[in-house]
Amino acid sequence: MSSPFPEPDADTIKAMNKAWSRTDLARYLIRWDRSPNAEIPTGFSDYSWRACDVGCGFGKYLIRESTRHPDRGYLGIDKGVLRGRNMLKRFQATGNANLYGIHANVIPVLAGFPDDFLDQITILYPNPWWPAKHRKKRWSYHPLLPKLIRLLKPGGTILLASNEKFYLGEWIYALRNHPALAKLDLSYAGSIHESEGRSHFETKFIETDVPCGEVSFTRC
Repeated sequence: MSSPFPEPDADTIKAMNKAWSRTDLARYLIRWDRSPNAEIPTGFSDYSWRACDVGCGFGKYLIRESTRHPDRGYLGIDKGVLRGRNMLKRFQATGNANLYGIHANVIPVLAGFPDDFLDQITILYPNPWWPAKHRKKRWSYHPLLPKLIRLLKPGGTILLASNEKFYLGEWIYALRNHPALAKLDLSYAGSIHESEGRSHFETKFIETDVPCGEVSFTRC
């Protein structure tokens, strides 16, 4: 997938600005007030370098990376009934002491994490929510987005990969223009550099020659 990725049209930008102006994370989180919230797994904070894969699916990427870098901490979060349960089983089966999983909705979990906590956040192939009426569910519009960026340490990176060019273009626009975000530098925007696939979706896309791209920002 070649870059540059398309900039959002005027209607999309208007919708983004409207969503950003109404951002109220505390109010958004009320829906989880009566639900038990998962805490940071014991031991994860002991690692000086920490990464989180948001909506990690079956955890393929984290299994690979935690094996390659045993001195770093890796956390996967997924709410899917099948994905979440299988992710936890797969993590346990690796025996990797630096690999942690949370089977829960990522929104209230990350909202409870401290700022300046993570060195890397990955979002691999999120639901693109194609219909315009659902676009407020995309990460570029989401009330958690400012908090998501604050979770990064200075020098930390956030990477999003997708097979949808419009989604990548919206993401770049959002991280450059959202008024409540910490300052970020665009470090990469282009095709993925993967041959085996970091997720089951990416593996399928590679095998079927579906173009995929990724965008990486670094917190200043």
